[in-house]
Amino acid sequence: MGRFSKLDFQGQPPAAVATSEDPWPNMDAHACLKLGEQQYQTGHYEPALTAYSRALRFDKGVSEAWIGQVRSLICLEEFSEAVTWSDRALEKFFGSPDLLACKGMALVRSGRPARGMECLDEAIELRSPSCWVWHARGDGLLRTGQGAANAKRCFLKAQEIDPQEWRLEMRIGISYNEVRKFAEARPYLLAAARSAPGIPLLMLYLGTMHEGLGEISLARGFYERALAARRGYREAQTALDRVSATGVCARLWQGLRSRQ
Repeated sequence: MGRFSKLDFQGQPPAAVATSEDPWPNMDAHACLKLGEQQYQTGHYEPALTAYSRALRFDKGVSEAWIGQVRSLICLEEFSEAVTWSDRALEKFFGSPDLLACKGMALVRSGRPARGMECLDEAIELRSPSCWVWHARGDGLLRTGQGAANAKRCFLKAQEIDPQEWRLEMRIGISYNEVRKFAEARPYLLAAARSAPGIPLLMLYLGTMHEGLGEISLARGFYERALAARRGYREAQTALDRVSATGVCARLWQGLRSRQ
């Protein structure tokens, strides 16, 4: 069953009552959705799934919660489940550009680029595509090698819709990072950091960007900041261990060369 167990929202929940056993006291669908968004944007994808699912248990008509679940599954690299969940959501919200974009992104990442880009193109052609749709299409273009210039145009369209939104800037930077275009990621990630300093997820990807550019000292600093802000941050610890090992090897190599 995998993570579908986290997406169970059958039945109507009882009225929220604050008890010592209830981790969701006095939260309605809107509050659960808001919590899910906060968890998603800070990289807590498993808790985000739970929060979105809780929102849908209260109200299955909250399309944003369906979208949030699929985006979280994509970030968790559960691409097959993301496609299945997109299809289920599209049965309820037929022709939703955002859900089509979710499905397209999941298909591209699961190794079905042609079908994925069809979904992304279709999402753009529908009514008033959101900044998420434009970002998803740009991400798909980068991953399928269909032109960095075209991808950048999509990102610019997204920013026209929601200018100076640090979450969008961060996600664009992540898209560039994940295809190893670290120089292109730099301005977006730095702009996001100016608006929202101290976000652990953002610190992690700033470290990844600097590491990719060979700026190991800067990378180490951002990984350390990510760990300081979020205890037990496994990805940041792995990255810090990696760059620390790289630094030791580099110093050993320099020492050997200086003796020659």
